[in-house]
Amino acid sequence: MTDKRFILAIDIGTTTIRGHVYDEKAELIGQGLQKLEFSVPERGHVEIIPDVLWSQFLAVGREAIEDSKVPADQIASIGISTQRATFTTWNKRTACHYHNFISWNDTRAAQFTDSVNRAITFRGLKAGARVVKWVTGSRRYEAASVLSFTPQLVIMRLCWVLDNINGVREDLQKGEVLFGTIDTWLVWKMTKGKVHATDLSNISCTGLYDLYVSRWNSIHMSYLGLPSSLLPEIRDTSGDFGICDPVLFGVEIPIKAVVGDQQAALFGQCCFRSGDMKITLGTGAFTVVNTGKMPSVPAQGAYPLIGWKIKDDICYITECNQSDCGTLVDWGQSMGYYNSPAETDGEARSVDDNGGVYFVPAFKGLQAPINDNCACACLIGLTPRTKPAHVTRSLLESVVYRVKQLYEVQKKESRVKLNQVIRVDGGVSRNEFILQMTANLLGQPIERPTNLDMSCLGAAFLAGLASGIWKNKEELQALRKKDAVFEPKPITTEEKEFRTWERAVKRGLAWYTS
Repeated sequence: MTDKRFILAIDIGTTTIRGHVYDEKAELIGQGLQKLEFSVPERGHVEIIPDVLWSQFLAVGREAIEDSKVPADQIASIGISTQRATFTTWNKRTACHYHNFISWNDTRAAQFTDSVNRAITFRGLKAGARVVKWVTGSRRYEAASVLSFTPQLVIMRLCWVLDNINGVREDLQKGEVLFGTIDTWLVWKMTKGKVHATDLSNISCTGLYDLYVSRWNSIHMSYLGLPSSLLPEIRDTSGDFGICDPVLFGVEIPIKAVVGDQQAALFGQCCFRSGDMKITLGTGAFTVVNTGKMPSVPAQGAYPLIGWKIKDDICYITECNQSDCGTLVDWGQSMGYYNSPAETDGEARSVDDNGGVYFVPAFKGLQAPINDNCACACLIGLTPRTKPAHVTRSLLESVVYRVKQLYEVQKKESRVKLNQVIRVDGGVSRNEFILQMTANLLGQPIERPTNLDMSCLGAAFLAGLASGIWKNKEELQALRKKDAVFEPKPITTEEKEFRTWERAVKRGLAWYTS
């Protein structure tokens, strides 16, 4: 048991970077926050400048330690949670990156993805997989028989990089190129290039890893011409990722956890049982289900991933997402419908209904189960009597309607029985109008914790287990604190309104043709 009783957790989300210091009771005693800087050089391109990210990462970590009043030498370990499927490539000899981080919600590889999915050879591979699945009943080949690549998969955008960024393919042939999602690059920087590693929660989100046989996806990589020389080492989620350079935080601190942000939130919510489900309402909306020891099969935009690996304990999950959630609330504020997100709850309740106004949340297309990257956002049903409150209500309702669609996919495709209470987190879950309406439409209780920054807490839990602050997951369960439970109420018009909203969605499908 260590005498150092504090954990530094840093979470790189889609819009913010948070640094939290927790004590052994999982109480937050110090924090730092910065808004993540990113750029959109053209439609569909979303990038993060590596040097800016690095400086922000260090700043929030130092701010959190300073705010906690804890001496840096009392920090037992660091846990890192990051947005997944955001990656860069760099030269291991010069340490220079070839391009900015390409974000998970970047769609630059959409045309390439479509061409791969339509290719005769790829369709032939899927047909062959169907035959093998019919003969063997293997889930691996069942998954291969129905898989379609999406632009969100790293493997698609990595191929785009090799074809479009000067120097990468040439240096790759020399064995000088390293690939990494944000976590990998941060660990490499923090250890001064000594550790080039990731964990299963992050790498399973890339399309580069075959989680059915627990090794690199040699079929995909061979088909797309990707060598394994650029790939990082895979380590346990809660384990050893080297020692942080003392120059960064004043002392050497072990890096004891690396985890994807959604998996971190699931772990922070203590969703340790098969069938446990959490919904994160942040920049995007994510539904994640613990499927236990067995991966599911991709369907309707729901994908099997790995939640975490802790020694011999490996947890599989099924996840589906919608890119736009908090972005809708921000957009409504920028349009002047309200002055702050905190006002949206009261605004939505100030009118009896949406006044016939429906919003389709497709700033970045529509993901599961619609899966249309060319869909456009729509505001439909405006009349001279429409008030800003009607529009506000329609924005919030659209969040709930998309969550319902994601939930129905999970209910059908995760292949486990969902447990009764659904846990929720993320900044948008402060909105009680959204949570009550979600409980009503799903017909299940929605539980909100006191700490909404579950990705930070999950990273801290995982680092704390590896550094001996906590012994097991049972101890973590006892540290959970509930803020509120929203019980479903009998609905009268909400289901009908949902069906009308689905009609509105159809109006914006396949809008962008190039």
